[in-house]
Formats: sequence, C-alpha cells, structure tokens
Amino acid sequence: MKQYKPSPNKIPATDWQLLGELELPVGAEVNGVVSAWLAKTLNPFKLHTDFLSKVTKSAQDAAVRAITSERVQMEFEHIHIRIFTPAKNPSELYKGQTWGFFRIEKVGMSTKNGNPHDHSIEFYLYLEG
Repeated sequence: MKQYKPSPNKIPATDWQLLGELELPVGAEVNGVVSAWLAKTLNPFKLHTDFLSKVTKSAQDAAVRAITSERVQMEFEHIHIRIFTPAKNPSELYKGQTWGFFRIEKVGMSTKNGNPHDHSIEFYLYLEG
C-alpha cells in the first residue's frame, strides 16, 4: 500500500487541489486501511463525524466493489483513491461550515501494448451554500 501526500497541488484550470492519494493492491484488506488513511488525510479539515463517516463508507464500498470486480482482478494490480478539495490552504478553510462530496470512478482500458491504465476512485469535497 502506497500513500501519497502531495503538497497541496492545484489542478490547472480548476479550483481543485489533490489532497492525498492511496494506492491499494488488488487483494488488500480495504476497510481498515481506507478508514485510517481518510481519518489522517482529512484531519486538518476538522470535519463533522457524520460527514467523515459518509465519505469513509462511500470509499470503502467503492474500493471493495472495485477490488472484488473480476475485470479489476484480471486487468489491474491496484486501485487508487484520491481526495480533492477546494484549492485553498486547509488552515484557511471554513470551520463550522457544511461540506458535501461527490465520487467519480474512472476505469481505463488496457493500452495496445497490454499495459493497464488505472482504476481510480476520486472524491471531491466541497463547501455547500
């Protein structure tokens, strides 16, 4: 399992930054690893417990579904979970405001030479209102 903790990395031409990335090998134990990684990665935001639980449950469900998928097991060695947030310094972020999120799953096709593209699960956290 690899964890990536990039310095806040603004995505060009967007208002999003990559907060962190987790690489899970196919066959890995998912629930505990995802839960611990999300708690650590999202700690600077001081998110409400219920919201953090919803993000964690969504990530665990998506990761389990992906890792147990026959296609993923045949074509990929690992999956990626990525967290994106608004492109602002976490210390400047909005204490006490309501957060929302959406999830996007991306599955690449194998290349002509047989190298697989990534299977990724991306979470975008945003402020509501």
